[in-house]
Amino acid sequence: MIKLICDLVFMVGGFIFAPSLLVSIKHNVKMPAKTTLPTALVLTAFVACYALLGLYLAAFATSLTAACWYILYFRRLK
Repeated sequence: MIKLICDLVFMVGGFIFAPSLLVSIKHNVKMPAKTTLPTALVLTAFVACYALLGLYLAAFATSLTAACWYILYFRRLK
């Protein structure tokens, strides 16, 4: 039961963070590479940990958030 609650909490967090980053993506905000890349990499590590722990909803939601950070990073390089 605790595992399910944690999975849901992390999933909701991921689904809140990803759409809020979409605003920055849509408006072509250039965020610093020193912020975007480390955040994307740490979130990718979180995805792996969530999946290994069986928190698949959290892994999915966090992967969306990580993808947004990668987009912001690669846009910064252009």
